[in-house]
Amino acid sequence: MKIWSGSAAPESGNEAYRIMLEKDIDVDKYLIPYEILSLMAYNLNIYERNISDRNNSKATLKELLSLYNRKISLDPDLEDVHGNIENIAIRETNGAANNMRMFMSRNEQVHTDVNFFLIDILLEYEKIIYNTITGLEKLTQNGIMPGYTHYRQGMPVTFQTYVDFIKNIMVYNFNNIDSILNELKELPLGYGSGFGSMSDANFKEVAEYMGMKKQIKNPLFSFMLYSDNYIKVLSAINSFLIDISRIFQDMIIFSGDEMKIIELPAGYVTGSSLMPNKVNPDFLEIFQGYAAKSISLMNLLYSGTINKTTGYHRDFQILKDEVIPFMVELKCVLNGFPELFSGIKFNKEASERIIGNSIYATYNSKLNFKNNGNWKESYKMTGDMIRSGKALKPYMPEDVVSYRNFDFIRDKIENNISSMDNSKNRLLKMVNDIISNL
Repeated sequence: MKIWSGSAAPESGNEAYRIMLEKDIDVDKYLIPYEILSLMAYNLNIYERNISDRNNSKATLKELLSLYNRKISLDPDLEDVHGNIENIAIRETNGAANNMRMFMSRNEQVHTDVNFFLIDILLEYEKIIYNTITGLEKLTQNGIMPGYTHYRQGMPVTFQTYVDFIKNIMVYNFNNIDSILNELKELPLGYGSGFGSMSDANFKEVAEYMGMKKQIKNPLFSFMLYSDNYIKVLSAINSFLIDISRIFQDMIIFSGDEMKIIELPAGYVTGSSLMPNKVNPDFLEIFQGYAAKSISLMNLLYSGTINKTTGYHRDFQILKDEVIPFMVELKCVLNGFPELFSGIKFNKEASERIIGNSIYATYNSKLNFKNNGNWKESYKMTGDMIRSGKALKPYMPEDVVSYRNFDFIRDKIENNISSMDNSKNRLLKMVNDIISNL
């Protein structure tokens, strides 16, 4: 039966409503382990505080532990992951798990499940970023390349400085993602439907079982973080994708027939269906499409929450149904980054050939300034030299190296993983110790 069976609402449904639920139940498969763990932590506290019949609590915990180690298929007739897990637990315990969800709202449960999902997926993104940086460390080629503004040559830069720029982008976005990841560790359980919980459970203890924290007191504010968390996460992801899409636009141009100053690795280009001469940067272009899709999801988040009252609204499930599959799919795409970036080849000779005389203009203005001490006159002198066709004095810019090692990123990732894994294993052990006495 549905988790709201027995309420004032009739249980009859219609086909149109069922269609609305089908995607939701399909997305909920990603939330199964988090649903079970959060119920386990809640019912462990119920047991320890003797809030419900202890034998029934033990039976509930035993079933939840069993479910955690099983493959579960969700029944669309039960609407969501919450109804499915509850029905299985009640059936398998012959009713002992009837109080498994007492005083709990679907709102706080889905919020908790989503937080855990987002933490795990962002951890995967962090690993990919770190592996991409270590791949960039393999790019040891060097030489001069043109720097562009307005799609015109501006000043020269070394290839290693450009590689260092990409590393900086990776570190910057890693820190953004890591900051959001840690914000997600605020446990939603305990706010009910946003107006407070009637449960006698100690939610600070529940949070500790799960390696989370429970610091926010106001239930309305705690609930508001449900939609805000989506926005924060996607904002960080969008920042990352936009930065990378601009780098990819550089690489599309740099690897084209007109320049050929870099070569992309074989697995990231395709041929043409008609023109055998073509080497198309399809991976880079499709990725730019993913960046655009991510931005469109942000519009959905804004549109779905603007002008709503501060309480829950069922259309919020669409936010979950769109964001979660996108985050999973995006992880698979990002998995290609380490091989892509480590496989780039720099063509020093081709790069030197396309550098124009005028690219050294600012340097020559500086040389003139050293002689006459007048910047405006020095600037004009260089312009006159360019217009008259005189060769400017070239120079080799220095390599910029911002980081000597990236152990601090690896350490953050390892701390995040060990923190979550240790908490989960501790929770499972506590539950296992209780049911071993059954």
